[in-house]
Amino acid sequence: MKIKKILALVLAIMLVTSFVVGCSSTPKEEPKKDAPQEAPKSTYPERAIEMVVPFGAGGGSDIMARSMVKVVNDNKWVSQPINVVNKPGGSGSIGYAYTAEKKGNPYYLASVSSSFYTAPLLGNSPVSYKDFTPVAGLAMDTLALFVKEDSEITSVKQIIEKSKATPKSISVGGTSGTSDDAVMYRVLQDKAGIEMKYVPFESGGEVMTALLGGHVDVVWANPGEALSQVEAGKARAIAVASKERIPGFDNVPTLIEEGVQASLAQFRGVVLPKDAPPEAVKYWEDVFKKLHESSAWQNDYIKANSITPRFLGSEEFGKAIVELSDMYAEIFKQIGATK
Repeated sequence: MKIKKILALVLAIMLVTSFVVGCSSTPKEEPKKDAPQEAPKSTYPERAIEMVVPFGAGGGSDIMARSMVKVVNDNKWVSQPINVVNKPGGSGSIGYAYTAEKKGNPYYLASVSSSFYTAPLLGNSPVSYKDFTPVAGLAMDTLALFVKEDSEITSVKQIIEKSKATPKSISVGGTSGTSDDAVMYRVLQDKAGIEMKYVPFESGGEVMTALLGGHVDVVWANPGEALSQVEAGKARAIAVASKERIPGFDNVPTLIEEGVQASLAQFRGVVLPKDAPPEAVKYWEDVFKKLHESSAWQNDYIKANSITPRFLGSEEFGKAIVELSDMYAEIFKQIGATK
């Protein structure tokens, strides 16, 4: 009897134990994972942006920057104001150095013109394209050779003949010793075997004023810089530096047509300081893509200034910048400006 009671107790304990073990072996529900959180939306830009123009008012860089800012502000594509700030001097080096000093700061844009490449190559700038972040390429802009309306000069051939007869008798106005106009001044001298006199000014506006005042004989300028003077009957173009004739100047021959085997066009664009945040680069790339596609930009800037539209995003523009720097280096080497 006593043995039966002990067996019954053991069986009871075994049943309870198996029940407990069975319950404890039931798989536990894993805690629910929180849904992945969305990345916080960028609040950039949070303050006003400076659009730095490394030249004075009235020149090609200034015209592009102000045209660009007007279209962007009018369409309210940017939540903060963009202010154009002219920083002339040193063949563009002052403005570019000012922007490059803002390393990593996405609130300083700078317009790109030929001096962006040429000044460093000629040793006239403490910074180079490597100190910037490419944002977008916007347009190809060429040059034309202008004279005062009542000038006796009517062709490039006449300039060549006069310069060969009397070296340095023709004065040429330009914006700096490293700008495209200075490059074309050097190229024309080299290709034609002549000597002229170069007179630099702070901006394209000053250059045109000097031409109309009779202080220089001819000027290399972007079509947009001289268009109003041409339309007013105060100046006229005698040649263009593009490979083909350009809209608005259909009756003006190219240098090649005039017997000088040379052509040149500059790629206008925009950069940020080096190490600018990727989100800021993408932000502006998108803004400038909208700009390129807008009718206001195409009509009021591109067509109005006889410019060729061409958009390149950040990566492509970065590659183009390197290629253009190499191109200018080769030109300078050919004409003896550098070793």
